Amino acid sequence: ITNTEDDVSADRLKNAAAALSSTNLTSIYTCPSNFTARIREAWVTNVDGSSAANITLKWTDTSASATYDLLSTFSVAADNYLQLSDTNIILEAGDIFKAQASAADDLTVSLFIEEELNVTG
Repeated sequence: ITNTEDDVSADRLKNAAAALSSTNLTSIYTCPSNFTARIREAWVTNVDGSSAANITLKWTDTSASATYDLLSTFSVAADNYLQLSDTNIILEAGDIFKAQASAADDLTVSLFIEEELNVTG
């Protein structure tokens, strides 16, 4: 924890993950109030032993009421993975990281996140 007269900040590391059990767009992580989050790394794992599946990754900027594609219908081979390292995707409070699979129960998504609390006072 760092303290100065004008600012208090604290960093914490967090994991967020989901098995995509449907083909619906699924919220994986929502940045909490009073935090800024940096998604450091993302993994998409295909747990199906015989079929490839497509992944779409998006983020929602709630302050702009807009959703943006990060990756669209990218094929992940059977029993394989996609690693997005050093991504540094920045989310502000309320922003949402989402994923959508082309096949139910084939893909999992894991995020490795650094959250920073920023409170001025």
